[in-house]
Amino acid sequence: MVFGIIYYALVLLFAGLTYASVEGKLPKVPQLQRFTIIGFSLISEWPLPVIFIKIVLIIIASAVGVFRGIIPQIFYIIDLLTMVGLVVIFIDAYEARRNIEIAIQSYSDYQELQELPTFTSETFWQRMVNPRFIPENVTHYADINYVNNQESLEAKKDGFEQMNFLTLDVYARKSNTLKPVLLFIPGGGWIGKGAVYPLIRHLAERGWVVVSAKSRPKYPTRLLDAKRALRWVKTNIKFFGGDPDFVAVGGDGVVGQTAAAVALTPNVPEFQPGFEDVDTSVKACLLINAVTDLSEKHSGSPSTDESFLKKHSPIHLLREDVVPFLVFHGDRDDFIPIESSNRFVEEYKKSNCL
Repeated sequence: MVFGIIYYALVLLFAGLTYASVEGKLPKVPQLQRFTIIGFSLISEWPLPVIFIKIVLIIIASAVGVFRGIIPQIFYIIDLLTMVGLVVIFIDAYEARRNIEIAIQSYSDYQELQELPTFTSETFWQRMVNPRFIPENVTHYADINYVNNQESLEAKKDGFEQMNFLTLDVYARKSNTLKPVLLFIPGGGWIGKGAVYPLIRHLAERGWVVVSAKSRPKYPTRLLDAKRALRWVKTNIKFFGGDPDFVAVGGDGVVGQTAAAVALTPNVPEFQPGFEDVDTSVKACLLINAVTDLSEKHSGSPSTDESFLKKHSPIHLLREDVVPFLVFHGDRDDFIPIESSNRFVEEYKKSNCL
């Protein structure tokens, strides 16, 4: 009886999340936002493991007699339809893998590499089961401090004890030549942190040196930390096989705004106090489902001051001489609508940017 209730609850939960993922319509309940984000990420990024879990639950439910009666059988049908939806999500993601592949091939030794792992390969399933899977030919250098002692002390004085936020990880393949670098600032909203392991792995495999830099959660402190991470990259990345003269910056979600702000405010003293003489320019910017206008309701901006919003909104920082931007945005993103990125791209074009 207890297992049956748990099973019915899970059926409804996964059915709702799967439907929301397929249709791109998520519940707008502030109290459930964090749970919704976690659930949406689970469904959209791990569809095959979720299907496996559901099959196991169905087998157990059948063994203990949960499906006796009409109503339990209705739940069983809902479960099967949910798995169909998960398959649809998986197929969409599988077919979209080459989008970024095409975009990066001119900046890496792409032609030397084999095709992406196929559905039948062992490495494909290693990636599906473990999102943090790192291929054997990629070395991971973890938890490198990118701030100096004085900056660490200042952060502690501000009441920030979690100094692991002020570290970065480097992912690189062995190479005899310097490779292009991506400084990626992981998402997590205005209050958290995260990492996009599949993207990091994908680029590192294809010849890029990828730096994933954690930062303090509040903005605009996050922008300062991102600039400090860029300072570290410009000084040290050559020791990891990266080219300090070709550094791109990237970010996803809310933190995409920070990445764009880094790209659009090179060498601005106000945003890099204490290291004003350091070159903080980049060659390109990668945005994934990013916030580009803090005045928009969905941005969840950390401020309501209009001058602050304009000062830090990428869409208002555009000018003629900015670097190239590569913008990805899923049309099923219900947190940050794709129209936001469309407006940014249009303004970018109007600015006669390179």
